[in-house]
Amino acid sequence: MANRERQFLTPFAELVDRLTVDQIKEVLLLTDKECFAEEMERIAHDIDLIVEQRQIPLSARLLRIVVALAQMNLHIWYLKDQMQKDETRYDELLKLAHQLNGIRNRMKNLLLEEAGEREKSAERSNFNTDGLEGWDVSIS
Repeated sequence: MANRERQFLTPFAELVDRLTVDQIKEVLLLTDKECFAEEMERIAHDIDLIVEQRQIPLSARLLRIVVALAQMNLHIWYLKDQMQKDETRYDELLKLAHQLNGIRNRMKNLLLEEAGEREKSAERSNFNTDGLEGWDVSIS
């Protein structure tokens, strides 16, 4: 890795989250694909640096967290699309999106833990899923 300087100052969890969102955008949006690819390359650079510096081991738990985070981001993306198409269900879909965001934030906190960055200032506090059923993620 020739360039040893980070491109972004955000924690590991935020980088992984942004990478998953950019990947969704690259696949689902019809424009700016090159911009998303370039940003993902810069994000991947920083993730590689952090993994190397902190010696973060690849584990099944880490992979499950990333997969669950990507799934939540994709579901939230689709909910936002549905909210725009069906205004009669807007409140219902918004509530579900907020609940899924709670799971997303829980996954980001687990990523902070994996990277040894779990300080109170970096933690996501909005992980409430009030009454959400059928969306159990068994990662702890």
